[in-house]
Amino acid sequence: MSKRLLLSMGAMVALACAATIGLAPGSAADHGDAPLSKANHAEDLADVYAFAGASGNTVLVMTVNPLTMPGDAPAFDSQGLYQFRIDSDGDAVPDVTYNVTFGGPAANGSQDVTLRKATGAQADSLSAAGSTSLTGKTTPGTAAPVVNQKNGIKLFAGLRDDPFFFDLNAFKAGLKFRNPGNNFFQGLNASAIVIEVPSSDFLTSGSTNAGVWAVTSKNGGVIDRMGRPAINTVFVPAEMKDQFNNTKPVDDLTAWKATFVATLDSLGSDPKLADALLPDILTFDTSKAMNFLNGRALTDDVIDAELQLITGNTAASDNVSNDSTFLASFPYVGAPNTEPA
Repeated sequence: MSKRLLLSMGAMVALACAATIGLAPGSAADHGDAPLSKANHAEDLADVYAFAGASGNTVLVMTVNPLTMPGDAPAFDSQGLYQFRIDSDGDAVPDVTYNVTFGGPAANGSQDVTLRKATGAQADSLSAAGSTSLTGKTTPGTAAPVVNQKNGIKLFAGLRDDPFFFDLNAFKAGLKFRNPGNNFFQGLNASAIVIEVPSSDFLTSGSTNAGVWAVTSKNGGVIDRMGRPAINTVFVPAEMKDQFNNTKPVDDLTAWKATFVATLDSLGSDPKLADALLPDILTFDTSKAMNFLNGRALTDDVIDAELQLITGNTAASDNVSNDSTFLASFPYVGAPNTEPA
């Protein structure tokens, strides 16, 4: 096992330990973690996923508008910018960014959507720059998924079942899990942006490694950013969460290592794990099976993985399983819930 993987596993142990004392009620992964994101629901990042699609493609997913009740169908913000930023050379600076923007809602709730690819300096900017990859429509409400595609690239944007799942209340109560557990997120929806692109569209020639994080912004200011689950939620004090979101990953270690070390010290964990937790980028190798910790698939049970690492018990579980029926093909994320759980 590589040193980097051991560090990553250790980091997830620390992450889970910290989560047992640090998660706010109703907060998980990245749902509603910071003041600006709470005030801008359409830019509030919930989760980021990266996994293998068809024929060597990579699928990237971000969810926003978390904790949406069945019957509600919030729009994407026509003033907002939704970005998948990809580092393909390991320097924590985006080399390729996929910019997604929306028009205002039509009478049926659908919105125009545009996907652009930015490279170079434009990839590291809060602008909807770049060449247009495709244009299309969002999926209104609970309608059948509208798949926009062109030149091997696909785009979906619309309401879906929130893929995240675990027993938040038992977790907060000191790991007092029941069997069966109570999936706090069962029956809740989120708005998903899903793109599928050939891996060669963003990888450096000869490499299979990359890292991705999502950034949402509005009027030239960052609202939220996220790579791996729960980093900001757990390790950053409440009054500093917006500041963390406004930090670029390339500056994470300089700006935030001391804060993370202090949290790790308070848990009796190895402070060196801060170097594995930062920068906050979801890394993946497209030549290998893409499941957590290598990327993140929709079916990955992050909570069980962390519990098993903490306890050394391969059967440890919060006794909650995914409540979604995922699709075998694009856009992969499960259909939105239509009735309360």
